[in-house]
Amino acid sequence: MEVILVVYQPGVSAPPHHHSVAGLNYVLEGSAESAYGKDAPKLYRAGETFQDLPGVPHTVFRNADAHKVLRFLIFANVHSDQPYTIAD
Repeated sequence: MEVILVVYQPGVSAPPHHHSVAGLNYVLEGSAESAYGKDAPKLYRAGETFQDLPGVPHTVFRNADAHKVLRFLIFANVHSDQPYTIAD
């Protein structure tokens, strides 16, 4: 099990990607907007969790706040020879 601390500066977004394994995300600070596949984006705030599913397109992920940093933890069983995030 790895615990990964991720920090997104205000307004930053990730390009479309997917994950090699499932991951549990816990928002420490700020707010994240996230969507998978054809689902509508959802907003997650500090203290909330969301799950990354393996192989499902992560179509939207961004820091939803233009002024505050987003910090979140990812808990995942990542194999040493594979990345957690894979660009699409």
